[in-house]
Amino acid sequence: MRIACLLLVAGILAGVPVVVLVEGADPPTAPAFKEDAGRDADLAAIRRSSGEFADAFAKGDAQAAAAAWTADGEYQEEGGPVLRGRSAIEKAFAELFKDKSQGQLKVEVWSIRFPSRDTAIEEGFLRHTPAAAGLPSSTQYSAVHVREDGKWKVALSREWGAGEDRLGDLAWLIGTWEGGPKGQEVGFSFEKEPTVPFIVGRFTKKADDQGTITGTMRIGLDTRRGQLHSWHFDADGGHGECLWVRDGNRYVLDAIGVLGDGTQTEAVNILARLGNDEFTWRSIDRVAGGEPLPDSVPVKLTRVRQSR
Repeated sequence: MRIACLLLVAGILAGVPVVVLVEGADPPTAPAFKEDAGRDADLAAIRRSSGEFADAFAKGDAQAAAAAWTADGEYQEEGGPVLRGRSAIEKAFAELFKDKSQGQLKVEVWSIRFPSRDTAIEEGFLRHTPAAAGLPSSTQYSAVHVREDGKWKVALSREWGAGEDRLGDLAWLIGTWEGGPKGQEVGFSFEKEPTVPFIVGRFTKKADDQGTITGTMRIGLDTRRGQLHSWHFDADGGHGECLWVRDGNRYVLDAIGVLGDGTQTEAVNILARLGNDEFTWRSIDRVAGGEPLPDSVPVKLTRVRQSR
C-alpha cells in the first residue's frame, strides 16, 4: 500500500486554442483469476483488513495503518528503500500524515489466493487522491499475508508503476467547473464515457467583445506513447491537441492548434490541482501565426456543487 504515494483547453483560458487532457485504460486490466473455493471466511477477513487500512490512511492514523503488517513485516515502493518492521513502517506513515493532507486511498483487490493454509497472496490496484494540492497517483501492488494468532497480517508488500499515466487519476475532474474574471467567465463540464476509455467535456467562455465561445474536447491515453493526450474542437472550426507531462504537483501541457481562420498556434499550459474542488490554469510561451503573445494570468476554477 503506497506510503509515498485534465484537461483543459488552453485556448479558452488564454485566447489560444490548444488542448485538453486525456487518459486511457484504467486501472490496468485486472488478471483473470478464480479465487480459491472454500475459503470464504479468509477471503472476507483479508478484504476487511484492506478496507481497515484505507480507513486508517484517511484518518491519518499511522499506528492503525501500520497494524496491517506483522511485527517484522516489510514494505517496498518501486525504486525506494525496503522498510523492515512494523515500527519503521509506522514511522514512515507518521511522517506522511504530519501535515494532515493525506487524503483518500482507494484499494481495489483484484485477487486473493492461498498457496498454503496460513499464507495468502493479494494483488490489486491503489489510487491515492491527496486532500490538498497535488495530483492523484496510482500503483499496482502485491502483498503476502500470513495468519498469526488467528489474524491475517501483511508479511511482505511492494508497489510499482507509480509513474504511468492513467485515466482514473483524472476522475476528480468529473463534474462542472466555473471561474475567471467578471465579464470573461469560463465554464467546463466533464464526464466519463460509459463504454470507452475517454473523458469528454464541453466548455464555454464569455467575452465582452466576442459573445460566448463554445467547444468540445476528448481526453484519452495515447497507447503508443503511454502518455495523456487531448484534443479539442471549437465551434468556429478551430481545433488542437496536446501532450501532458506530470511535473511534480502539476501537469505541463505542450499544445499546438489552429484557429478557425487557419492561424497556427502554440502554447505551454500549466494545470495545478489545489484540491478536489479547485485548480488553476495558466498559458505561457504562446504564439499565434508566428507572433508571440503575452502569458495569461493564472485562472482559478471552482467545482460547482449540484443542488439536491
